[in-house]
Order: sequence, then C-alpha cells, then structure tokens
Amino acid sequence: MRNASRLRGITWDHPRGIDALRAGGDEFERRTGIAIDWSVRSLREFEDTPVAELAAAYDLVALDHPFIGDAVEADALLPLDSVLLPAELAERAEDSAGASDSSYLWQGHQWGGAVDAACMVSAHRAGAVARTEIPVRWDEVDEFARRHGRESVLLAANPTHLWGTVLSLCEAVTNTAVGPCADWRRGDDGRPAWWGDAGIEPALLEEGIERAGRLLSLCAPASVASDPITVLERLARPGDPALYSPLVFGYITYARPGARDALVAFGDAPRIGDAPVGTLTGGVGLAVSARSAAGRDAAAFVRFATSADIQAGAAHEAGGQAGRRSVWTDERVDAEVTHFYRDTLATMDRSFLRPRLPGYPDYQRAAAHTLHSGVADGVRPQALATELTHLWRKHVRV
Repeated sequence: MRNASRLRGITWDHPRGIDALRAGGDEFERRTGIAIDWSVRSLREFEDTPVAELAAAYDLVALDHPFIGDAVEADALLPLDSVLLPAELAERAEDSAGASDSSYLWQGHQWGGAVDAACMVSAHRAGAVARTEIPVRWDEVDEFARRHGRESVLLAANPTHLWGTVLSLCEAVTNTAVGPCADWRRGDDGRPAWWGDAGIEPALLEEGIERAGRLLSLCAPASVASDPITVLERLARPGDPALYSPLVFGYITYARPGARDALVAFGDAPRIGDAPVGTLTGGVGLAVSARSAAGRDAAAFVRFATSADIQAGAAHEAGGQAGRRSVWTDERVDAEVTHFYRDTLATMDRSFLRPRLPGYPDYQRAAAHTLHSGVADGVRPQALATELTHLWRKHVRV
C-alpha cells in the first residue's frame, strides 16, 4: 500500500508540462500535508506511451485525450465522477477552454481534469516581421515564403505533427464548405462531422494530404524532422532564418517576457474561407490511477489543480497554460503573457477532438508514420488516403 500522505505523479518534460504541476503540488502540500513526487517523460513518450503502463506505477498521470479509450478498456483509471461532486464537474465543464474538459469525458464518465488547454495556431518571432504580413488565410502563406524565403517558414512536421496538420487542414476545408464551426457539427464524442466510425471521409482526407504536401514545399526542409518545441525554440532565437510557422501547438512558455532571447507571438490558425476555423485540440489532462491506494487524495489534487484560483495563480506564475476559459479571458493574466490567450482564443474555442476509441493510439502512430514516409516518397494522396483508411479498420475498435 502506498503512503496516502505522499503521491507519485508523471507528466512530460517541458517547463509547461512540469513547472505548473510542481507549483500546484507544493501549494497542495502546504494546505493538506499531502506531498507529490513528480517524474517526467519526453514529449514523444507523452504522445506514445500507453496510459495503462503508467497507471500501474503512478497515482497521477498526465495524458492526451486520445488515450482515454484504451485506458478505460484496460480499467486503468479511476472515474473522477466517483469522487468529485456533480456541481464541481459541471462548473469545470462550463468554464472549459474549447473542448478541453469534455475531451476527458468518455462513456458517461469523467476520466481526467483539464490542467492545460492547447490547439494548433500560428506563430512568429515578435518584431521580426510586421503583424500585417502574417498570413490570415492559407493562400497567403505562399506569398510570405516568396517574400522572406523558404527557410523563413518552419512547420512542425515530424510524423505525429504532420498528422495533426493534415487533420487541421481537413477541418479548414470543411469549414469553408459548410460555414463557421459550431457545436452541431460535432459528434456526440466531440469528433468533427467528417470523422465517423468508418474513419475520415476519403475524399476529404485526400485533399488534406494534398494540401499538406503543398504546404511542405513552401517550408524549410528541416520541417520534416521538427516537433513544436524545435519550431518554437528556433522562432525564439534572434538571427535564426525561421520567422514564421503557420501551424504549431501554442506554448505559452515562449510568450512570456524574458523567458527566451526573443518573444514568440501567437495568432489564430490560417483559414481557407472567411470564417474563423478550429484546429486539432491538444492540451493535458490529469487522471487518477485505478490502482492507486490513495485515489481520493490523488483526486483531491486533480480538483485542486483544475480550480480557477490555482490556474490563474500558482500555476500561471510557474508558467502554466490554463485549461480554464475564465483564465484565458482574464485581462491581467493575458497581459502577462503578451496576449497569448486573446490572440488564439477564437481557434481554441472552435478546436476539435480526435477519437478516444480503443485502438486509436495505435492507429495514430501507424497512420502518422505512413503519412510521413508517403509524403516524403511522393506517394499520391489518393493512395495514401486509402492506406490510412485501411489502417483505421485494422486498429480501431468501434
């Protein structure tokens, strides 16, 4: 049996991933006497490691929402609705940044709390180019690359993040066809209407792949090996030829004055038509292991870490990126991060979820690598779309 006065948690190894949780954990210990020992894993491990493996060793697990289906199937997590009050859960759902809170709601139970909200947005080195030059629409990215050179445009396009770009482009195309994103366009589990139980609509997937290939031809060749941290580190480096990224997960870390050599300014994602568009939801949920001998204490920390006071206070001061919409719209907090929240909120509010079906993480890994190698090898978008649909049928349990 684990000591109920000391918990073990695991999150991801980046200031945005660990510093806010440590700060929250320190405050939690001061108030309750319950300490938390945090371990970290790399961004790649965060995106790939099965939650059931982590829940066997830790009381608290930071996770991405597509892992929920596998984790629930493995009985790895404690449903938070078994320990938190209905009013507490409802209040968090109503104050969610985009779909962050509902991304951890699955089969009628809440499996995690949104300690961090994120989606794919645009970014550029503040002061290096005029705001008026930053593309608002996708067809303006070509003009930016011609003006500043191909090396000026950097995309996070390693396998996982090229996959996210294709999905976000699919949403942009659909948004043009049917008008502004709205709740009625989402399925019961938060997936966009174009992503059904049979997978992504093939013609739309083909177009998303084709557009991603054209986008890569405008970007620095280093894009294909880059993740979001690589991209943002380069944008924060004065003198680096990279000036702009049309689509990258927003990281508040790079919008804090003095945090890096140069500030990174973030903005809404480019669109195809006139309506604002949502992109792929990321962010971090904090879940409780079903094997924890201190499940109620662990759940108490999730309640604490997802409170508005902590997210606007200790977590924010430590570099956290809030999961609460009320923090995103707090003028004091927003001013301290050079308006990161204000400038990306329209995209965050319209962001969409990936499936949480069992088998989806295996599908995403296989699909991302197939897509990445196929684009590099010049495989036709139609053939790639067909192979990705085959992988859906192979891996996902609907």
